[in-house]
Amino acid sequence: MTPLILTGDLRLQDAVPLMRQLEEAIAADDVSVDASAVTDADAAVVQVLLAARETARLLGRRLLLPRAAAGPLAARFAALALDADDAPDLLDAAVAA
Repeated sequence: MTPLILTGDLRLQDAVPLMRQLEEAIAADDVSVDASAVTDADAAVVQVLLAARETARLLGRRLLLPRAAAGPLAARFAALALDADDAPDLLDAAVAA
């Protein structure tokens, strides 16, 4: 599993670079996103994560975002009325070593 560490305040301008990072990582392996250092994120970042999750699924891979490490990102999912029922593998996943 490939770790991907996200940090800081993630906004629309970060969406395309994040998408590219995720696409590269997913092409090679399952990906575990560590968002514990994210201070805020907007809806564009959530959209990128959901799209990357679908890309991973289509490639037979997994994209995991452990809820315990999600912090403000989990709050953004909630603000968009998305929860573990909408993306169970993304929000409730326990990272396998």
